[in-house]
Amino acid sequence: MTPRARTGRDPWIPPRRARVAAHLWPALIAALLAAGCTFTEPRPVYHATIATGVGPRTLVVGVDGEGANRHVAEGLARELAFALSQRGRIAIDLGPFRDSIAALGRPLPDAMRDRLLTGVLDPPLVTLLHGEGVQTLIFVQVEIYDQVWGTGGKRTRVGLSARGHDFAHGEVTWRVYAAPDIDDEPGRGFQLATNAALGALVRAISREPEPVAVPTAIIPVLNKLKWW
Repeated sequence: MTPRARTGRDPWIPPRRARVAAHLWPALIAALLAAGCTFTEPRPVYHATIATGVGPRTLVVGVDGEGANRHVAEGLARELAFALSQRGRIAIDLGPFRDSIAALGRPLPDAMRDRLLTGVLDPPLVTLLHGEGVQTLIFVQVEIYDQVWGTGGKRTRVGLSARGHDFAHGEVTWRVYAAPDIDDEPGRGFQLATNAALGALVRAISREPEPVAVPTAIIPVLNKLKWW
């Protein structure tokens, strides 16, 4: 009996498109797994500022005279040090600074730490800090915090001050102050106002120009424009 010739595509041989897809599946699965690992934590991870460069350092200390807002002062110092390090300085806040010199066998005495946290700088501290390679000491502090109601709603203002001591030039002291007031948002007024004031401090210390502000009368017009 003569075998019948097969017609059409051989059922045991997958189509070329299927063979190509089969080769692509491992790469596709790997890409999906990598994407899944990438987007499980969309927020950027903050790493504490560590002075890894070589040269004179800038030490930033948050001052809280009453001790009730220590976490706020520490957070301001950490953010200011991070912002300055992004602009080329070897900047560090007090926590990592203490850890770095303690690892070298030279722990910062508690009495000196307490004086720094209250904004006090005396000759023994100057000698110690200068010996550890600190050229500039910056004290940052919350000066005012208030909220006022106006015709357009509630506005929040946070005033921050930064006081600098430059040991390389005979302890020349400088001081900058920023207190922008912003339109309040429920539950975010203090955070937004603090961010605005901290950005103004960074620009003043780094001698950067202030951003151009959009006139208030133009903002409603911009909000009505379609950008697509």
